[in-house]
Amino acid sequence: MRFLAAVLCLRIFLTAAAAAAQPTDWLRRDVAYSATRNLYFEDGGVLSGPVWYDGGKERFEMILQDQPQVFIRREDEGRLYMMMPQLGMAMVVKPGSRKAMPSARDYANLQPEEIGRETVAGEAATKYRVMVEGRTIFIWATEDGIPLRMEDESAEARFVIELTDLKRGPQPGELFEVPAGVQNMPISGQ
Repeated sequence: MRFLAAVLCLRIFLTAAAAAAQPTDWLRRDVAYSATRNLYFEDGGVLSGPVWYDGGKERFEMILQDQPQVFIRREDEGRLYMMMPQLGMAMVVKPGSRKAMPSARDYANLQPEEIGRETVAGEAATKYRVMVEGRTIFIWATEDGIPLRMEDESAEARFVIELTDLKRGPQPGELFEVPAGVQNMPISGQ
């Protein structure tokens, strides 16, 4: 059940409208960090794993059905790699595709409505609301533009993504590379 919920979460979360307002700086791309990303589902399930972000590059690792999964988002290449290390392969997905991994930065070009200020995981944050294809999504971001928390309470699924154990600072470049020997396989019908 958690696997299906995770897949639904990953698919729903990246249906952001392409025609958006001018870019804003509420979610900045120049602040590097590492953290733990926690995906909370309405049935009480939680998927957690480390996440690293630096200069438009992101890596997220988690375990699904006892198998390690690694997601590498490369904004500079316009690609997302969904790696299955145990199989030595990676599927190549276009960011924004329904098959891509969740990221609050998919909504960075939208004009958010500021709701207020709160503390999330020990960090001062501003709460924003964005409207995406008839859905309301709330995003909490730090003053330096790190998305700490995201909530989507659509009819299809209710879930929360939250960062904990946040540490700011540059991240090793090799984290954002697909290892040698991993076969890249494009996904059709994106």
